Amino acid sequence: MTDSGNQPAGPLGRFIRAFYEARRAAVREGDLSLLEGFVTPDVRWSEPEVGEHMGVLRGRDAVIDMIRRALDATGGSFELAVAGTVESATHVSALIDWSAVSGGRRIEGRELAVYEVRDGLITAAWFHPENIGDDRAFWGEGRGPAERQRAK
Repeated sequence: MTDSGNQPAGPLGRFIRAFYEARRAAVREGDLSLLEGFVTPDVRWSEPEVGEHMGVLRGRDAVIDMIRRALDATGGSFELAVAGTVESATHVSALIDWSAVSGGRRIEGRELAVYEVRDGLITAAWFHPENIGDDRAFWGEGRGPAERQRAK
């Protein structure tokens, strides 16, 4: 099922939209613990390695900490919005529009997020940016955590 065009979102699409709405509320209220009810304690989360806060993460606390660090790095300006979803029985793909400001520079981007959802919780997530070069230039000056570690 899809929510692009004139078709409504199915249950997983609505769930992911609720997750992003909860993220906005959590940022507004300064309480990222509001996101705990959306992800399993042992969630597997894979972001491209483009900044200090990204990479392969294990566990809900690591994901919430990553979100906190992304917000800290951008003075709270890191925003995400769901543009559309497509889902199966256990997975939902969401097209995400995002923007952030850091060091006086603004970037806007788009990524494909793929979520595995079981028993009403996100169990895994994978993110695929539209333009990894721009992301790296903005978030990590061209090097992810593994690359920075090797450079030491």
